[in-house]
Amino acid sequence: MLNLKGSSILIGCALLLSFSLQAENKSDNAGKHLVLNLVGTGTMYENMVPGIDGDGQDDLAMCFDVQVFDAHTNRALGKGTDCLAMVTPTGTGVALVGTTYFHLPGGTLITRGKTSVQPVFHPTVTPRGQVITHITGASSDGNAIVGGTGRFAHAKGTARLSGMVSMANFSGDVGDPISFDCLFVVALD
Repeated sequence: MLNLKGSSILIGCALLLSFSLQAENKSDNAGKHLVLNLVGTGTMYENMVPGIDGDGQDDLAMCFDVQVFDAHTNRALGKGTDCLAMVTPTGTGVALVGTTYFHLPGGTLITRGKTSVQPVFHPTVTPRGQVITHITGASSDGNAIVGGTGRFAHAKGTARLSGMVSMANFSGDVGDPISFDCLFVVALD
């Protein structure tokens, strides 16, 4: 009987140690990969973003404020600001530089990508019911983080954008709306 009790205690201790090591490993990697969903309709305003063209000066961009959700849980995390600059028509779409601010509970993360925007070829509606006019995308294997505060103060990593937008009521004027449903996958180093 003593051996059975002793064995049970040893097994119990081993299980507790195993669970605690797994929890520690999960917390060590927590936040290394962020999957953020930028969702909502924002009205355009002009604002400066960190320098794009290499002259050391901030650059003017068209910015839109919307919500940021955790794509895994669909829980609202904070606000996002998507800023579009260097917009260049290309065939049926546009090329632009997107600077995106994620204002999250642990700090602000700022990513940048060279983005392609194309009209949809099939009628497209988001799971939330938003009719989409354009598909967007950006990715790079280099550092896509241009700034941050709090836990993101010295962050480096890659970012990938796969997005959908409605530009049905956007003509390029201040106050014009764009509706966003964009997924960002950020892999922090």
